[in-house]
Amino acid sequence: MYEIAKLIHLVSAVIFGGVLFVEVVLLPSVKKEFGEDTYKKVEQVIIRKRGIKIVPFFVLMLYFTGFYMFHFHLKTLDLSTTFAKLLLLKVSLALLILVGVITAIVMFLRGKSESKIFDYIHIYAFFLAFSVIILAKLMFIL
Repeated sequence: MYEIAKLIHLVSAVIFGGVLFVEVVLLPSVKKEFGEDTYKKVEQVIIRKRGIKIVPFFVLMLYFTGFYMFHFHLKTLDLSTTFAKLLLLKVSLALLILVGVITAIVMFLRGKSESKIFDYIHIYAFFLAFSVIILAKLMFIL
């Protein structure tokens, strides 16, 4: 069961991280190159029509499998090891991302997705998610 959870977790992380990458790194170049109107149209199609339908499912899968795997390691976690310290840091950052995701969803539902704070939440989540991905690899290397 653990290996299945790990696979689901990995796929969900790739999708969630990919969406953040598109929003934070790729879409701003559309605005710069083609202007605000074209940017809004592209964002509307990619993020608001498609992304909002599929991303929440993968975020849920990411967190459910993450907590399952954390629980699996928690039984034998030795806090003096590098693995344990990095795992706890990873979980802490993941919880901060979750706060950002929930805030962004609430803002979207209240029609406040045009605010700068909404954009900053995505940048914040992107950099935290990138850090979590790096920590996930370092846990097993260091």
